[in-house]
Amino acid sequence: MSRRKTKHYLISALVLLLVFVGWQLFRGGKQDFANELDRFKYGSLGAELVAGIPYPIFRALPQVFPDLLERHASLGPGADRSGGAAYDAFGLAVEADRPLPIGFSIKRLGVERVTINCALCHTTTYRLTPDEAPRHAHGGPGHTVNIQGWLRFLFAAAHDPRFTASGMLPIIEQQSTLDLSERAMYAALWIPLTRLALRIAGDQLSWMEEKPAWGPGRDDAFNLPKFVLTQAPWDDTVGNTDFPALWRLGERSGHLLHSGGEARSVTAVIASSMLGTGALPWGGFDARNRWLESFLSALAPPPFPAPTDPALTARGGEVFASHCAGCHGSGGERTGQAIPVMEVGTDPEHVLTFQAGDAQRMNRVTATLGMDNAELQGAEGYVARPLVGIWLLAPYLHNGSVPTLQDLLAPPAQRPTVFYRGYDVLDTTKVGFVASGDAAQANGFRFDTRQRGNGNGGHRYGIELAAPDKQALLEFLKTL
Repeated sequence: MSRRKTKHYLISALVLLLVFVGWQLFRGGKQDFANELDRFKYGSLGAELVAGIPYPIFRALPQVFPDLLERHASLGPGADRSGGAAYDAFGLAVEADRPLPIGFSIKRLGVERVTINCALCHTTTYRLTPDEAPRHAHGGPGHTVNIQGWLRFLFAAAHDPRFTASGMLPIIEQQSTLDLSERAMYAALWIPLTRLALRIAGDQLSWMEEKPAWGPGRDDAFNLPKFVLTQAPWDDTVGNTDFPALWRLGERSGHLLHSGGEARSVTAVIASSMLGTGALPWGGFDARNRWLESFLSALAPPPFPAPTDPALTARGGEVFASHCAGCHGSGGERTGQAIPVMEVGTDPEHVLTFQAGDAQRMNRVTATLGMDNAELQGAEGYVARPLVGIWLLAPYLHNGSVPTLQDLLAPPAQRPTVFYRGYDVLDTTKVGFVASGDAAQANGFRFDTRQRGNGNGGHRYGIELAAPDKQALLEFLKTL
């Protein structure tokens, strides 16, 4: 064979190899759902290219690294460490017939890849008694969800010497059938690339280790885009903030949104949040965002799951109208506005995290990407939100520093200094979740209000009410 023919064959083989690798990397798939709620729970937001982890790898991680899982997870009762369900040890909502918890999407891009969606942080898990199965309130705050623990687990695994083909493939092949070419691709490409991507992500988020822990139900909502997307220099701000509810967002048209009023429209909230998950603003980005905004516009919380006293509720409605509706009622004169920190008196750290200069940097990023509907602004105070499903929004205030509504109606000095958050059994009397006692301590995260960003002061509204009026108000709030 001549040298020219040999070169021709080598080039042809290389082209075929590149075509095969490209097909493996980018061949797509679609998702079909029985209804819109299933799409909310398990649908892709389009982040597979940037943030997708091959499903066989993601599924195998808890079994390859059970020691790291136990070190970083908040292990609740019944946590299953086998297969994908092991991730429920991070307080995630799980349905028995699904391979992964609510909030994880599996979609093919080259291979089946796992990404997150809104339902991960916006599904509330609750129980009336410790013995019953968890109930799910879709669109509510994921107060049990330990996002920081889950990230720490992934990053620790990526730096562990077991994260290699020899360490991963035996477990992967116990759970997934791979042919010879697929096995070779996992050994040579998917496993090394996933490990590298997780290490890079860990470096980008290493600043979180220098700040107070988020704990379940929270993240550092605006330091994440500030440090990661805009690459702003690290500073000492602490923006730890509870996941909000997404219920009936259509009623908040014209309001400021996010805890500090950083967005002026629901569209901007959704677009910037999608970018934060790794979804690129091309292709079906706008269509998915429009669908999500439409779905959330009327999504409602479940009704309070215990009996209420009609007479007491009626009296509480009068108290609410006199003392609360101006800021928290539909159409209240200050509802949807940012109340200055000096007035509301709550912990200022979140507001200090994202100021005008930070918003300008973020807006330059989104403008460069061609996003004309994601403009943010500096925090102005704390937004007075309409109280939709407030009985499921515990712990209270933007930073989750007050365990129950009864505690919120007490003077700040009488509110608990230390309590446990992340336990999912309701306290139907005080209105919140059980936050003290053996069960809460065994299943929750120790929350200390003396740490930076965790202050429980301020919001003194209603603390002077007479005890019967407070009781009536609590009864009324159960019905919202």
